[in-house]
Amino acid sequence: MRSGVMEIKTKDIILGVCTGLVASLIWGSWPVISKLAQIQNITSIEITILRFGFSGVILLPVLFYCSVSLRLLCTKGLILAIGAGMPYVWLAIEGIALSSSAHFGIIAPSCMLVFSTMGSVFLLSETLTRQRLIGVLMIILGVLFVGLSNFGRMDAQVALGDLMFVGCGALWASFTLFSKYWGLKAWVATAMVSVVSGLVCLPLYVVNQDALFTHLSISTLLVQGAFQGVLVAIFALYSYSKSVSLLGAAKGAVFAALVPPFALCLGVIILHEVVTWIEVTGIICVVLGMLFALGLMKVQSFRKRLPAKA
Repeated sequence: MRSGVMEIKTKDIILGVCTGLVASLIWGSWPVISKLAQIQNITSIEITILRFGFSGVILLPVLFYCSVSLRLLCTKGLILAIGAGMPYVWLAIEGIALSSSAHFGIIAPSCMLVFSTMGSVFLLSETLTRQRLIGVLMIILGVLFVGLSNFGRMDAQVALGDLMFVGCGALWASFTLFSKYWGLKAWVATAMVSVVSGLVCLPLYVVNQDALFTHLSISTLLVQGAFQGVLVAIFALYSYSKSVSLLGAAKGAVFAALVPPFALCLGVIILHEVVTWIEVTGIICVVLGMLFALGLMKVQSFRKRLPAKA
């Protein structure tokens, strides 16, 4: 009986690690695949419509199943969609066009964690512990390393793209904070974002003066639609949620810290992006900072215990 329980636990751990790695890999590959789509002359508007067109249709039944009212969709759903929906994706893709997918993978998740930490103190009345503060400061230091490498080369275009990534972090942090503040389930919040953004994309497609998707093959549309709207918007979230349920929140959160190195490595391998030693130093600071902020690394006290008095 005991060996059977241990076998089940081992399977849960393996499955939890695998699903966590899948989620990190998908989220880390998103800026790379989006940059690749731009190289194939797919515009930011087309990528946004593909993402929320597919995910909005697929997740619409979730709203009916959970009895989400139209009023809730037009109030809280709209606010969440501003944070993680169309504005976020459009800003991210425009920033990737100016900067690089590696910079997005480093800056956006880092700034999201920083803004979420700061917002949780004011909005959710959480306590900012010394460990979380050290993590936030290390993340800021890492982002500054990446940013200063661009300012040193006086590349205003890349610097502007990096600032857009900071905006992406702020937007996604607002989605995280409001979802937690309102106590919404992950699937409901995700479905509201996808459906509201999909509804906004519909008139955008109609009134757009440029002919959209006409220059793209059916195979390209299906591949990008499946990746943007199914893998990124739905399957990655499910995989991450599954990992957290099997491993626990603390162990599952470590996979969020893997997104920056995954994005950096994939950008180098697939897009042949050049990474400097300053950016490598920055990502090391970011990953360590995320581990501290998520509570996955402890601040040890190095004070020696004084001997007891006789």
